[in-house]
Amino acid sequence: MNLKPLYNTLEEHLGPQNWMQIETWAQTPFQVIWSAILIQNANSNNAGAAAVDLLAATNNDPQVIRQLTIEQLATIIQRAGLYKTKAGYIKAAADWLATYQDDPQKIEQLSREQLQNQLLAVKGIGNETADDILLYGFRKPVFIVDAYAKRQFKWLGLTMPTKYRPFQKVVENDWQLNWQQAQELHALIDTFGKQIKNQLQWNESFMGDFKLTE
Repeated sequence: MNLKPLYNTLEEHLGPQNWMQIETWAQTPFQVIWSAILIQNANSNNAGAAAVDLLAATNNDPQVIRQLTIEQLATIIQRAGLYKTKAGYIKAAADWLATYQDDPQKIEQLSREQLQNQLLAVKGIGNETADDILLYGFRKPVFIVDAYAKRQFKWLGLTMPTKYRPFQKVVENDWQLNWQQAQELHALIDTFGKQIKNQLQWNESFMGDFKLTE
């Protein structure tokens, strides 16, 4: 579906939303990987605090992370919650990075499909986490089907697939957005989603009369 009208309308009313400036964790590929794991089942403040702690302790160096025990890493990231589980996931991601000699440029050369499949094979990385990493870490245009997107597409009156990948496939069919616009759209949807919590608020907002065809 052509998402340019949705993109343009949200940007017109909300202004540009550069997620990599809004979220301090989205500055390097390694930061994105760790933080996409840390934010699982956590609020952004706690995940961000844990990301800062991890940066201070390891300089986001995968080699340093690989040398830590699960217990040591869990202590560092405890502010994110579920810290022992997430420590295992971060270690698994660091091990995966070792297969590319910890070189983000080598990883970025992979196709979207190759990288997506490899990320999904890493313990603890599911669809949304993988796509966060694709979009913000490795410059792959992808539509992230998060809770905000699901709600807003429902309020738009669209009947979408319930599963992640089929939903994404419908949206990305001729969606006409490049990598930077895909980042921006995700930021716009999430920013608006934090302001608009229900159908009534949606109806009364500037999006109340907006229509998007499949």
